[in-house]
Amino acid sequence: MLIADVMRRVLPMLGATLIWAGGALAADLPDRPIRILVPFAPGGTSDIVARVLAEAAAAHLPRGAVVENKAGAGGNIGTVEVARGPADGTLLLQCAFGPCGANPALYANAGYDVLADFAPVILTGAVRNVMAVRRDLPARNVQEFLALARSQRGGISFGSSGVGASNHLGPELLRAVTGIEMVHVPYRGSGPAITDLVGGRIDVFFDNLPSILPHIRAGTVRGLAAVSEARLPELPEVPTFAEQGVPGMAIDSWFGFMAPARTPPAAIAALNAAFNQALSDPRVRSRMAELAVAPLGGTPEAMGTHVRAEVARWADVVRRQGIRAE
Repeated sequence: MLIADVMRRVLPMLGATLIWAGGALAADLPDRPIRILVPFAPGGTSDIVARVLAEAAAAHLPRGAVVENKAGAGGNIGTVEVARGPADGTLLLQCAFGPCGANPALYANAGYDVLADFAPVILTGAVRNVMAVRRDLPARNVQEFLALARSQRGGISFGSSGVGASNHLGPELLRAVTGIEMVHVPYRGSGPAITDLVGGRIDVFFDNLPSILPHIRAGTVRGLAAVSEARLPELPEVPTFAEQGVPGMAIDSWFGFMAPARTPPAAIAALNAAFNQALSDPRVRSRMAELAVAPLGGTPEAMGTHVRAEVARWADVVRRQGIRAE
């Protein structure tokens, strides 16, 4: 299920959530700081969003919140730690596209079952994605790109920041729905992939808007399609895939919080209320806008619906394309 679909269902309930938030907090959480474990290295968007929300939610939590990082295995190491951690409302996982969406299918044994080992708390935000191509690629739109890919039969290369990243699975989904052939060139992060796209050494890169936008605006690469349901405000001239005749290509790089599965429902409700209040703060929304992150929010049930849909969607793509994490 796409983020927009989830939000259409939960926004009518959000006001009621905020009304009873204040009374739920003090009584239903332990009198200790909340630990938010980010399963990636410091400095990325996922880490920054977690820290912004931890600071903003501190006033609504008994002892505030602290953010810790434990990277490795595509996010699996930190995710396993939370799955095995205390289920008392004091430990949260910063969920994202990989650990809580694609990894269960990519890894033969990720070490956790995202649907059984965690309780959803809240969707917090999403980053939109753009399909960018080298500036001299002889294709001005998606249909011309597909025709070019078919004529070259595997001669088109796409970069990624690693196996299983959203910028890897996005092109794999395009391959699955159109039948085109492309060669995957994995990098260690988005930066090197962008460098080679600018230099013309790869043809395509599906990237998060914040990192690719300056290069599109500078004209060193071309935005070919918004990988979203609607055009992006930052790139209104770039049409979506659906507008160009390829439906089903809306992909969000999303964030949210999950707790260990046995966390009491009252604690989940209190955490949800605290972070919904943080997300309603104009200062938080302004900071997230600076990061090109769309703020979300809503109920734990909406988060659960979204995660189940993501796990199913990417399991199908991984199976059809025969992808395995290295």
